[in-house]
Amino acid sequence: MGLLAVLSDLHANLSALEAVQADLARRKVDQVLVLGDVVGYLARPNQVARAVAEARWPCLAGNYDLAVLAGGDEGVDNFLRQGIGPGPRAVFSWTEQRVHSGTRDFLSKLPRKIEMHTPAGRLLAVHGSPAAVRQYVYADHPEQELAAWLREAGAVILCMGHTHIPFVRRVSGGMVVNPGSVGKAKDGDPRASYALIELSSEPRAEIVRLEWDLDTEARLLREAGLESGVDRLFQGR
Repeated sequence: MGLLAVLSDLHANLSALEAVQADLARRKVDQVLVLGDVVGYLARPNQVARAVAEARWPCLAGNYDLAVLAGGDEGVDNFLRQGIGPGPRAVFSWTEQRVHSGTRDFLSKLPRKIEMHTPAGRLLAVHGSPAAVRQYVYADHPEQELAAWLREAGAVILCMGHTHIPFVRRVSGGMVVNPGSVGKAKDGDPRASYALIELSSEPRAEIVRLEWDLDTEARLLREAGLESGVDRLFQGR
């Protein structure tokens, strides 16, 4: 295993996932790891879940995946951002109603964390943080806690998603990587984002950005009656 691609927050965006898959094939990536949130926000949850399952990529359960499995108020209260408005709640209800039994079965088998032995050392992958699946961890998070999470896991690489905002940060004891979002960026750049990690004795990571078919996914959102998400999709918000 020399080159690892880390994907997160696919969010039912098949166009973006296909663009990433093409790039992974071009780069001849050795392994792919998915940090969860396969479904939610966009209009093709079943197709994206099937694509990940067929690729046989190791994949975590994200908070949105867990919310859909729990369903209703329980899912919203326990796994989504506290105080979400009527627009995001409508998107959640739409997704919950349309995921197939096969998608539910796939999501129900996903673990909360993945640990990997690599040539660089142990890698820990979670969705939000090692402490909580819906914790938001940004690039300016206190180094003391990031280093503690690495130390407690005996890891040299910590991969976290959930924020949809990518970063690579060196800290005491190792490296922390957030690949951003394949399906729904929130850093003002609507392009798909993923991380490429070179797993050598001195690991290195970079963030890759890719164009994808925004018009198709926007059209599908409108057809599904989810127009409120279209503008933010184009804005990368």
